[in-house]
Amino acid sequence: MVRIPNSGSRIDPFGSRGKHAVYPISNDAVPACRSRVSRTAWLWVAFSLGVLFATLPLDASEQCQVCHPDEVEAYLRTGMGRSISRPAPEQPSGVYYHGHSGTTFDVELSGNGMVHRIRRKGDQATYSIDYVIGSGNAAFGYLVRVGDAIFQSPITYYSERKTWGMAPGMEQYSDPDFVRPASAECLWCHAGRPRPVAGSVNRYRSPPFEAEAISCDRCHGPPEAHLESPVASTIFNPAKAPHRERDSVCEQCHLSGLARVLNPGQTFGSFQPGRRLEEFWSVFVGAAVGQDAQSRFQVVSHVEQLALSLCAQQSGQELWCGTCHNPHAPERDSAIAISERCKSCHEADLDANHAEPSNDCTGCHMSKRQSHDSGHSAFTDHRISRQPSPSAPSSPPRNLRPWTPQEGPMARRNLGIALIRLAQSDSPAGDIEKGVDLLRGALPAQARDASALEALGTGLVLSGAPTKGLRMLRAAVRADPSRSLYRNSLAAAWWNLGAGKASIREIEHSIRLEPHLESAYHMLSRVNLELGNPAKARSAWTRLLAQRPRLLFAREQLALLSATQARRRGTGTEN
Repeated sequence: MVRIPNSGSRIDPFGSRGKHAVYPISNDAVPACRSRVSRTAWLWVAFSLGVLFATLPLDASEQCQVCHPDEVEAYLRTGMGRSISRPAPEQPSGVYYHGHSGTTFDVELSGNGMVHRIRRKGDQATYSIDYVIGSGNAAFGYLVRVGDAIFQSPITYYSERKTWGMAPGMEQYSDPDFVRPASAECLWCHAGRPRPVAGSVNRYRSPPFEAEAISCDRCHGPPEAHLESPVASTIFNPAKAPHRERDSVCEQCHLSGLARVLNPGQTFGSFQPGRRLEEFWSVFVGAAVGQDAQSRFQVVSHVEQLALSLCAQQSGQELWCGTCHNPHAPERDSAIAISERCKSCHEADLDANHAEPSNDCTGCHMSKRQSHDSGHSAFTDHRISRQPSPSAPSSPPRNLRPWTPQEGPMARRNLGIALIRLAQSDSPAGDIEKGVDLLRGALPAQARDASALEALGTGLVLSGAPTKGLRMLRAAVRADPSRSLYRNSLAAAWWNLGAGKASIREIEHSIRLEPHLESAYHMLSRVNLELGNPAKARSAWTRLLAQRPRLLFAREQLALLSATQARRRGTGTEN
C-alpha cells in the first residue's frame, strides 16, 4: 500500500481519499480535481503509485490425488485448500452502509450467483462476483472481472464478527468503487497458479488461473519427477529440508515485511520449493527492538513474529511453522492440538507459579490482536510472549533490514529500490537520497534492469534532478516497454520538465497497455486541466467510462468537472 500526502482541500486531487490517501501500490490513481495543485504534489502521487488456456493439464492436486486421495481430500478442507472459490449459495448476503462516504452496498445471492450493488448520491451500479478470495476462517474478499482485468470489491465479509465492512485499506475512502486492481503479487498467495499478462498490473489470460485454489506443488514443487518415479527422494518435503529451504516455503506468502523487491528477471510466481526465497526476491523488515517491541503487527508477518519468540530463538532452528500447523488437514480442536505440542517441551519445567496447565496455551501466550492491515479481524500473535502482550497502538518502524543477510551489488540494488518505494509511501523507513546512492553504485553503465532504472529515475526526479531522472526512466521503458506504470512515471517526469505534449504521449501509451485501469485516465485529465484544456480533461473520463461504464467514481469526476466548467463559463473565468 502507499500513503499519499494531502494538501488539505476537498478540491485537491488527493482529498477524496482522506488526510492520507491509501492506495494499492499497483494502482497509481490520481483523482480529478477542481483547481490547480502544486506540480511537486502531483509528482509524488504519480511516482508513489508507479512503484508499486486452451486445453489445460491437470493441476498438481488432481495429479497427487491418484496416489494420495486421503491426503488431498483432507488438504482441500484446509484454509489453503479453500483459498479461492466461486460464489456458493452459502455465502453471506446483506446490506452494508459506509457512513464515511455515504455509500450503500447490497449483496444479493440467486441461482445466477452473487452480485454486489453499489449506491451513492442517487446513482448505482451492479457487479457480478466472479471469485471469492479467502477460506472464510477470518474473512471473505471478492473479485470481479472487467474485460481481461480483475478488480477487488470494496467490501469484505468478516467471518469472526459476522459482519460486512470495507476491504482493508479502504475504510477512509470518500468515494469507494471497484477500482483496486488484483495484482499477480496478491493472487499468487490466494490462488493456485494465476496467468497474468506479462508486465500488466491486473490483466490475465483466459482462464485467469491454471489452478484455482493453492495446490500441492506450492509447497512440494513440480510433480513430474515424482510421477515418473514415485519415491520420497523425487519430491520436496519441507519438513526434512535444511531450515532456509524449509522456511522459504512458508515465507513466500507469510512474510511480506515492509517491502518485497524482486530480483531481475523474476516474478512472484518464480519461486520453487527446495530453493531459498532470496534467490527470487528480497524481503525487508523493520529492525526489531525486542520480543515485545515489534513495530507493526501485520497479518502476513507471522514468520517475523515467530522469529522474535524465545521458543524459536532457543530451538536451534527446530521450531518452524510446521511444528504447530498441519498443512495437510484441518485440526478439529487446534488449540488443544497446539497445546499438546507446547507441553512436549514445557510441561516438565513449568514455573511453580504457573497457573494450572490447561488445554489452551495459546489463549495466554499467543493471544489474538488487532492487525494494522486486517480490517476488522484479529489474528494470532506468533511472538509467544511469557505474559499477554497489550494491544497498544503501533508506530511504523524507522529502520530497515533484509530478512536474510545479503551482500554485493544485488543486495545494494534491492535495498535501494526498497528505500525509494518506502519513501514514496511516506514511510519513516524510506530514504530517497540513500536509495539513489545505492542504485547508482549497484547499476552498471549499460544496465537493462528496468525495475532498478525506474526506481532510480523516480528517486532522481523527486530529489531534484529531473533531467537525470528522465534519462533513467526512458531507459526503463526501453528495457521493458510492457509496463504501463513505467509509462506513468515517465509521463510525470516529462511534466516536471514542462513538456506537456511528451507527458500526454506517454499517458496515451499507458492507456493502450491497460485500458481498464483508471490511473492513466486520472493523469490525462489532470495534465489537460493544467494545460488549460477542460474539454480534453472531461474527455479523459468519458473515455474511461466507455471502457468501464459502471464506474460511479468516473461518473462523479466527469460531473464534477462539467459543473465546475459551467460555473466558470458563467463567470467568464473558464480557464
